[in-house]
Amino acid sequence: MSAADSMAAHLAHQPRQRVDFDALAGAADAGDSSLATSPRRRRILADAAQALQRRGLAQLPKGTAGWDHSAHPPLPRWVKRPQSARPSRGRPVHRAFVEQLSFATTLNLTAADHALLGPVNTLLRDEPDAEIVPLADRSYQLFGDEKRLKDIDRHYLVAKGLLDVTAHLRARPTPAPLAMFELGPAPWMLIVENTAAFTSLREILGAWPDHSQVGWLGFGSGDQLIASIPTALTSFRERDHPVDTLLMYADLDLDGLHCAQQTNHRAQAVGLPPLLPATGLYQALLTGQPRSHPPTTAEEALTVTAWLPPHLAPSAAQLLAGGHVLRQEALPLPRLRALLTPDSPLLPQLRDGTLPADPTAQAHGDLHPDELS
Repeated sequence: MSAADSMAAHLAHQPRQRVDFDALAGAADAGDSSLATSPRRRRILADAAQALQRRGLAQLPKGTAGWDHSAHPPLPRWVKRPQSARPSRGRPVHRAFVEQLSFATTLNLTAADHALLGPVNTLLRDEPDAEIVPLADRSYQLFGDEKRLKDIDRHYLVAKGLLDVTAHLRARPTPAPLAMFELGPAPWMLIVENTAAFTSLREILGAWPDHSQVGWLGFGSGDQLIASIPTALTSFRERDHPVDTLLMYADLDLDGLHCAQQTNHRAQAVGLPPLLPATGLYQALLTGQPRSHPPTTAEEALTVTAWLPPHLAPSAAQLLAGGHVLRQEALPLPRLRALLTPDSPLLPQLRDGTLPADPTAQAHGDLHPDELS
């Protein structure tokens, strides 16, 4: 859900006409866990305030006294809800929804919901077979704001399977393409999270003596990677260079492992191979110097490290629960160069690493969450 949508949902349930902007900002933070620490937070909040005014859901202060100019851009100290934006207090809003949106007649919709569904209803009424266009195009057409539908996939109506981007909005997402480089003809791709590790691996793989062993190298992390992974299919088709193995090397921390798991689900959903851990790199990274970090719970540590192979997952879980993380920079260029040797085939070095001599002897293999404290 976008910051403006979160604010609109909060605004719709306020009994007073004047609402402190701090409360709306808090609602935006609650709707997007990354917003509170984003360096663009102030700009995102300012844009959301303007979006509320454009949608007719809020009036911004007219005088300078109503604005906080302590930083740029200025933010309103408060907003006013127009009379029309007040909750219906039990009185249903009557709208003739087209058949495709008939589910809306059974829901207790907020003002923000109506603001979203109204233009969609008009589209389906007037152009039921409208050409499916990029989501930003449709957003601009319906709302005069190309970013209005940017996070529509997080809206509760979409999450519940009621509102469909393709069928109802007649649109398709167009995420930024995954940054990927064809270093050789081999049918695999390694995705790397951090710029230093990416640059080092590009240097090493670009100089690999047996060029036929090298495949694709990709760069991406976080929500951007999850959104952009489907675009890899287009690059594979354009270059007539498909892959049967998809690997990832990210930080050994909560965010990196969460991202890997979610990207794996997204990749398989669009027909890509499963996203596998680059075990050889992770195995070496686990011998690096960890840095302190707020500990995660034992249960969550076990959950996020389940993506790793069984002989590495317990050590990684112990690391996270013990208040440490391992960034990729703990495995610098000289160690990477020494780790990956032309004496052996490249892909197994990346994908498999070295199995323990006696896998059954892994003392941590059956750790209970209570033991990771």
